[in-house]
Formats: sequence, structure tokens, C-alpha cells
Amino acid sequence: MTIYTRMRATVQRLLLKYGLETTLTTTGAASAYNTATATATPATPVVDPVLAAVFPYEDKFIDGTLILSTDQQAFISAQDVDEPKPGSLLLWKGKSLKAVRVKTLGPAGVNMLYELQVRE
Repeated sequence: MTIYTRMRATVQRLLLKYGLETTLTTTGAASAYNTATATATPATPVVDPVLAAVFPYEDKFIDGTLILSTDQQAFISAQDVDEPKPGSLLLWKGKSLKAVRVKTLGPAGVNMLYELQVRE
């Protein structure tokens, strides 16, 4: 076990203790376009159970353009979860929060944590 896999386990333990279990919905890849019928089958959403913690941004980060006063930071364990994308939806305390930006904390190629800027 490398130091990074131990760190990922620590992240998982902290989110188990202080976070909440919830879901992250990401739209899957779009299907092929059928030229005969001029239709495309809609992409299937992928719903993953995740451990998350959500916090408001500190005032010093809010610029009113990239980060709004109502935006929040969501931290999601990267263990057994595909990388979220902008547009992914995090269900948090009954509200659906849309990911605006996604950052991956993954030193040495070991993804530990996803940081999402989320917005209602």
C-alpha cells in the first residue's frame, strides 16, 4: 500500500465520519444518431452513491463572476466513483446542485478527492 492509497483511505474515513451519503448523477455518453429515423436515443444518466461534504465558499473567493455568493464547494470521495463532469448533479439535503467546475486531487495518479463548485 503506497502513501497515496493510505491517504485515499483517510479521506474516505473522514467523509464517512463528517460527510453524508448521497448521489451523484452524470449523463452518460450520447448514443449514435439514426439517420433513417432522424432521431438519437437520449444518453442514459449514471447515478453513483457518493460520500460528500458541502461548504459555502469563503467571502474572499466570491468574485460575482466565476464564483457567485450562492455557490458552494462540494468534496466527494474518489473511491469507487467515476470522475464527475461539469453538469453533473449532486443531491444534497433534498436539493439538486449542478457542478459548474470540477477539480481532481490525485497525486501520482491516485484520485483521492473531487472538489466541485456547485450551484442551485
